[in-house]
Amino acid sequence: MKMHVLAACLVAGLFAGPALAAEALPMPITGYGNITDIAGALEKPDPSLRYKLLFDISTPARDVAKPHQTLIRIARLLNAMAANGVRPQPGDIALVVHGAPDTFTLTDAAHVKRHKMPNPNLDLVHQLAAAGVSVRICGQSYLGHGYARDELDPVVELDLMAMTTIANLMAKGYGVVPG
Repeated sequence: MKMHVLAACLVAGLFAGPALAAEALPMPITGYGNITDIAGALEKPDPSLRYKLLFDISTPARDVAKPHQTLIRIARLLNAMAANGVRPQPGDIALVVHGAPDTFTLTDAAHVKRHKMPNPNLDLVHQLAAAGVSVRICGQSYLGHGYARDELDPVVELDLMAMTTIANLMAKGYGVVPG
């Protein structure tokens, strides 16, 4: 497993001075979502806040051979939060996938069968789920593309539809981030 620059800086106590290094949490996502501190940045993750965010992912991957760009953004957010002493509660960060990018919710076997290559998203999807991110898929989109229930990776939750998921989580105070 490769150690990224931020983790090395945290260990060395170089990331935004000794106070931050002493409070920083271990990076929840490794290999993706590297961050660089911005000295004097106006806004940084605030440990006194509870972050509740839903990433609405409907944009196709820019490169189908690599993890989806929004998954990497979520990894970057989680790593930036941890570097600043913030660890969201399980489920406080969620993502709902619908439309073209729903292939990243497939098991490796299903992805190989349908796309002739292993699923490049699974390692990151599993790390996000292990970090407490709720990974969701629009059932209408998923079943509409002809996927079988057993082709869905076990860490992914199947919802009735993305619109309901988005509306329900917004009503519960989640901010929606387009992806």
